[in-house]
Amino acid sequence: AHDIQLSLSICKGERPEIIENTPHCYVDLMKKCWNEDPLKRPSSKEALKIIENWIFHPYKVSEELKSNIMEFINAPIGHNNLAAKSHPKAYYTSCLHNFTSKMLNEILESESEDLNDCIIEDWGY
Repeated sequence: AHDIQLSLSICKGERPEIIENTPHCYVDLMKKCWNEDPLKRPSSKEALKIIENWIFHPYKVSEELKSNIMEFINAPIGHNNLAAKSHPKAYYTSCLHNFTSKMLNEILESESEDLNDCIIEDWGY
């Protein structure tokens, strides 16, 4: 579910499992996007540019990356990795969550003083 528990799990470092046969270039991009420091994450425009280069400008990429792209194209698609049923609280369009970064910070602070690195700045949303 996309709720406060998911937000707390992400703050504590939980990330989705990387599916077998995922190309190394995609895994690297995914991990960059997961960086705890927002300043070290690529922007959506930067991520788009990287993916566009993979798809539309293959002549600009290294031989290693070309090999990774071919690995991705030729990777078997396992049906066991697909979710058979959606979570009842899952949202597939944008929605306003009924909690604030202040609420998350209060919960994190109450759970452990060691989690101060997860403090979320309130940007006024």
